Amino acid sequence: MTALSASLKFALPALILAPAFASARDTNGPVWDFYGQLNLGVISVDDGFDRNTSLSDNDNSRVGVIFKQDLQNGSEFRFHFETAIGLTGSSSISGDDNDFDAEYRRTELRKFEIIYDTANIGKFSFGQGSIATDSVAEADFSGNSVIGYSSINDQAGSQEFRLSNGSQSGVRIGNAFSAFDGGRRFRLRYDTPNFNGFGLAISGGEEVLASGNDDEFYNIGLTHDRDYGAYKVAGRLGYSIRGSDEELLLGSAAVLHKSTGLSLAMAGGRQQEGDASYLFVKGGLQRDWFDFGRTYLSVDYYDGDDFQTSGSSSSSVGLSLVQKIDAANLELYASYRTYEFDAAGRNFEDLDVTFVGARWKF
Repeated sequence: MTALSASLKFALPALILAPAFASARDTNGPVWDFYGQLNLGVISVDDGFDRNTSLSDNDNSRVGVIFKQDLQNGSEFRFHFETAIGLTGSSSISGDDNDFDAEYRRTELRKFEIIYDTANIGKFSFGQGSIATDSVAEADFSGNSVIGYSSINDQAGSQEFRLSNGSQSGVRIGNAFSAFDGGRRFRLRYDTPNFNGFGLAISGGEEVLASGNDDEFYNIGLTHDRDYGAYKVAGRLGYSIRGSDEELLLGSAAVLHKSTGLSLAMAGGRQQEGDASYLFVKGGLQRDWFDFGRTYLSVDYYDGDDFQTSGSSSSSVGLSLVQKIDAANLELYASYRTYEFDAAGRNFEDLDVTFVGARWKF
């Protein structure tokens, strides 16, 4: 057992007992909140020589439940469970394997945590859940993050670039593109109260679901969310240590002009112990053109350097459309994205990806 594992083990009893010490009785009865979403579509990939089309989960179909218990001192105790449902995701489909099936693995578990949200001193979380840099690269008011956001490698990460002679290059989208965004790990996390729109989160944790991987993670994230008159603003900044030799600095910012529906988002990051870096820019427009739901349009551009090999360049342009149907809790979406990768001495073909689908929330 690592030192971090031991520390997290001893932290668990304290977090479980904290609500009991904070209040001798509850003010309101317990609440169970069940939720989920189904997100399916058709992805089509053109690698310059072949086109493959297949049914896919857009990598975020899930179900979950939140148990809430109010405490007398104004605090709240929560238990949060959330899991993906094991459908083949768009990021795992490749030219060699594009079958759509269901296979549940333990890595499908997204959240299994207890949360003690105090009235005055912040929030404490323990278990499998978001680390402090999760979503730090995702400040975005475009409204269509369901199909296009800074982690553009999530959509088709296993697709492999071909060389100009038609042979496989060994370089996949997931190797050549990244937003450095944090994810979910088994961790202890603390979030400060909100001060004038600012919040700070700190976490330390370990990978426990992926076989053969026990990397430790230490993260700090700063957030800012506030309205400034006609504008809505969000900012994120994070620093992450992964394993023993990877340090990442990342951040994002977004602004929405409320009356026009125009938005702008930017994200960027850099390895501190390497050369890889990127910049992502996205412009959005949202309008109430139809009575049944709002329409969201966006265009984005990604530029990365030194991924996979030193001196390489990665770029991508994406177009996205999302149409909401409010009465059915439904979002219809479509996107087109082209991925380009260049490295000295090799000529890579572009990858063109289209995706149409729908997300239903319940």
